Amino acid sequence: MTKKRTLALAVTLALAAFASTANAASGAQVDAAIDKGLAYLSGAQNAAGYWAYGGFEPAATGGAAFAMLSQQAHWNANAATYQANVDKAISYLLGNATMVNVSTRNDGVNICPGGAPSCTGIFWNAASNEDSYTTGLIAPAIALYGAQKGADTKVGGTSALKDMTWKEVAQGITNLWAASQSTANQGPNLRGGWRYILGDSIYDSDMSTTQWGAISMIYTQTLGATVPAIVKSDLANFLAWTQAPNGAGCYRGVESGLCNHADTGGLLLSLSFIGKSASDPAVQKAMDFLNKNWNQDANGTWYGNFNHPYAMWAVYKGLELNIGLDDTSVITSLRDLQCDTAGEGPTLPNVCNWWQDYNDWLVSSQAANGSWGGYDYWYGNLATAFYLPILGGTEIPVPVPEPATLAVLALGLLGLAGMRRRKAE
Repeated sequence: MTKKRTLALAVTLALAAFASTANAASGAQVDAAIDKGLAYLSGAQNAAGYWAYGGFEPAATGGAAFAMLSQQAHWNANAATYQANVDKAISYLLGNATMVNVSTRNDGVNICPGGAPSCTGIFWNAASNEDSYTTGLIAPAIALYGAQKGADTKVGGTSALKDMTWKEVAQGITNLWAASQSTANQGPNLRGGWRYILGDSIYDSDMSTTQWGAISMIYTQTLGATVPAIVKSDLANFLAWTQAPNGAGCYRGVESGLCNHADTGGLLLSLSFIGKSASDPAVQKAMDFLNKNWNQDANGTWYGNFNHPYAMWAVYKGLELNIGLDDTSVITSLRDLQCDTAGEGPTLPNVCNWWQDYNDWLVSSQAANGSWGGYDYWYGNLATAFYLPILGGTEIPVPVPEPATLAVLALGLLGLAGMRRRKAE
């Protein structure tokens, strides 16, 4: 179960000599689709640095900038142009960030690093007050860009964040999520999650928005940000409540009646964030739900898998973190696809993997201009921003354990390192 794209790409190669309408997309076809998608995003960017999205420009811009940065290996001769696209996008996002002072959650628990009486919080306001979605789409882009520039390098430019380092910006984003987390004041079930509004006195929780807090902090940690321990322990409470008996992630508990692929992908991601491994019973149940319902198409706005950009990106993140790209044992109820994992001989049925199944669908459904039509709320620029990282096999950072557990894990990790090397060979 290695997370190396090189090995997983080898799985995608099907022999042209045995061509069939059911043959999976080849590695060359996947690469060509990525190149077309990057060209589309580059050409769709507004001169001011954003990608248009009906009032949700910061969200779409965060998604598009992340997609382009995640596929930097494909920039090639377009490197200068694509870097300029990303530079303008980040400048636009920094100029639209909101800075506030935070100190405690609404239950009085201090969330500032080192117990400081107050600290900076950073987030992005959004149309319809959907700050969590917007900030969650922007934080990973900020993290990738900050890593490119250097975590301890100052942001510069003209925004209010110009004198901060990228690590400090990452910590500010983390501080804001921690301060905005629902607590026992919202009731025993909602404790630990997030909903739409950040940086305000309004607290609530649902699984769809909670995953954006998890992905934000998974990425801010890569720049050195620290997450208060109570954030993960309280989040565990909400995740346990919102998972259905059949393993699905649910919008607001089973009684919401809204349990689907997107929330299950978000659940898997969030379980990984709090330290659950692929062998954990909750993780196993969630993956079993996905396997049993893998072939569903998008339907009814929030339901389905294939052709649902929001769901596919959520599921991708959850599965990639837990089982990597080349696993064939967990998701087995794939579409009618012919693959040749050995790279020689006739193509054989039922030996494909989940990532290859996604990529085959994405290659076959891409528009001539490099975009994807999308579904419902998620179309054009944002659909393309969600799909490109899937095609490129983007590796989601492994969540960082809390400092108190690092010493305990150190010896075990030394032993696992040798095992991981052997699996990757």
